[in-house]
Amino acid sequence: MSLHPLDPATAEEIEQATSFVKSVYHGVPLHFKCGGLQEPPKAALLEFLDAEHNNKPLPFLPRCIFLNWYIKKTPRLFEAVVDVTNGAFVYHTELPRDFHGPVDRAEMNEAAQVVLADPAVQAEIKRLQIDDTTVVLDPWDYGVDGEETQERHTQVFMYMRNPKNNDPDSNHYCFPLDFMVIVDLCAMRVKKIIRLPLGADESVTQGSNVPHRRTDPAEPEYDHRLQKSPPRTTMKPYQVIQPEGASFTVKGHLIEWEKWRFRVGFNWREGLTLHDLSFDGKSNFYRLSLAEMFVPYGDPRNPIYRKGAFDLGNVGAGVTANNLQLGCDCLGMIKYIDGHVVAVDGSAAPRPNAICIHEIDNGIQWKHTNHRTGKATVVRKRQLVLQTIITVANYEYIFMWYFDQSGEITFETRATGILSTQPIGKDVTVPWGTRVADGVMAPYHQHLFSVRIDPAIGGHQNSFASTDSVAMPWDDQLNPLGTGYVTEQSILDRAGSVEDDVSKGRVFKILNENIENPVSGTPLGYKLVPHRSQMLLAKPGSWHWRRSEFAEHSIWVTKYHDDQLFPAGKYTNQSLGGTGIKSWIEDRENVRNEDIVIWHTYGLTHNPRVEDFPVMPAEIVQVHLKPYNFCLFNPTNNVPPSNQKANQSVAYKAPEPEPEPVGPVCCKSNL
Repeated sequence: MSLHPLDPATAEEIEQATSFVKSVYHGVPLHFKCGGLQEPPKAALLEFLDAEHNNKPLPFLPRCIFLNWYIKKTPRLFEAVVDVTNGAFVYHTELPRDFHGPVDRAEMNEAAQVVLADPAVQAEIKRLQIDDTTVVLDPWDYGVDGEETQERHTQVFMYMRNPKNNDPDSNHYCFPLDFMVIVDLCAMRVKKIIRLPLGADESVTQGSNVPHRRTDPAEPEYDHRLQKSPPRTTMKPYQVIQPEGASFTVKGHLIEWEKWRFRVGFNWREGLTLHDLSFDGKSNFYRLSLAEMFVPYGDPRNPIYRKGAFDLGNVGAGVTANNLQLGCDCLGMIKYIDGHVVAVDGSAAPRPNAICIHEIDNGIQWKHTNHRTGKATVVRKRQLVLQTIITVANYEYIFMWYFDQSGEITFETRATGILSTQPIGKDVTVPWGTRVADGVMAPYHQHLFSVRIDPAIGGHQNSFASTDSVAMPWDDQLNPLGTGYVTEQSILDRAGSVEDDVSKGRVFKILNENIENPVSGTPLGYKLVPHRSQMLLAKPGSWHWRRSEFAEHSIWVTKYHDDQLFPAGKYTNQSLGGTGIKSWIEDRENVRNEDIVIWHTYGLTHNPRVEDFPVMPAEIVQVHLKPYNFCLFNPTNNVPPSNQKANQSVAYKAPEPEPEPVGPVCCKSNL
């Protein structure tokens, strides 16, 4: 079967592209950083999709692969787009030194080995009076402090295994050590050792006579095999069974379910992407994705003030995608989709089961009881879910797109995993973190996400509106009791940020002003229901603020451009800012009745609690896209009513009481 222009890059295409690059460099050793499908320009892809939707001859579009690589052990970074259909460069350039490629596990593992072999690091371990075989290293992307911005660095935080078991699966985040190490990635050598503060100020220990304090956490382990108590036995099995099979169909990467039709993509950076969406035969979105996330930490002291990770731009949601398993990550009848990323040697690295697709029952969709006749009609809320899970060092993020029979789309983010921790002295408290176990401090931090919404509401000429609900003035004839209220709508003319106002019940709508809904007499639309949350807390002018351009406002609207996919810029690792969404809106382009993109910033301000440790219960946030005068009536009106014949529910039966003992019983009166 021939590949669709939106199908993810195959293993063969990735290796064809890297082989081509290697041939051009004539044996120069290369270190590949990332690679995947270079989507066709939108104008060309729209021509293809129009032909596809109307069963016309399909125009030819070559398959192209984006690649990013270093010349090994140097700061020389390159990017290219390779046309693998014709075996040629579309684009090929060396990047300025201020740009740094994403981190990769192979390089981080090499840096960790360099750290452990360093004599000065060994001296620190000896000073702590611990066995170096128990030490666990946690390399991080370096961040920025304004110094040596053109040098390639990583910072390595130091931990140890639980001394009571020294097990490879023990939770080392419960046993942080009091120093960290900076590594020069080009020279692959230790550049600096920094001790971490243990008190409530910036001071650190001095000298060589400072052993590691033995701690006694209440429960250090998350692995059930290592926990102090066995797993509970009170839960009965819960199974999801669809005896007649799934209601969705998957053909390649094309998914159809109920009134939905769309394509699913996958790439190294965004992971799961959605394309060419339509509901009930009408287009509604061209492309949906999580575009970026930033995790800045709030401890103001050296070196933690540098700690801030762009988990997509620095590492990649596709690179870190989990291999999802039946009965664990997804329940029911599951369809999996695989992906591929590029390994450091240019080979294709598989990401099996990176996306799972399944249906869920999410309660009642609608219900009404006619009180005159007593007849109740109830419809269940069936949803289609596409899920991917990423592991970025200590944290897990679960991303789910829910498709509803009502035409609604929900993007859900769940944050779980383990807190990134640092040591703290006995009985010490700090105002920028929480002591979550003996000797363990979890600093305050934020998780800030940017979801990218490329709409196609009835077509690609769309507008963005803010609608407020406001009280009507008193009027003796029209509003004599002062109960009336109306809506006031404003439509954005120029690219920029959009302010929210909860006090006015502000509703955000994406409209097609060229198409009128014949029932409402208003434009065809969808509404964005944002997750209203705190924006970036780092001060204006700080490096966190300069680098995370999208994190200043909850909603941005820009005019579409092919190369504008990532709101903090294309290169975020050790970035300096200035190449993201703020630079895109400087010209204040017209965005009314244009091809536009909406960017929604949302997040979690995570001030940890003891209950978040040793592993964190999932924090859940949701963003919704809902039809707003897009349909002619409730699109779930004809969903079959719920009934017992189909659902096969079972009434609860209380356990049988224990029989009373017969005859004499020890320690019980028989009088």
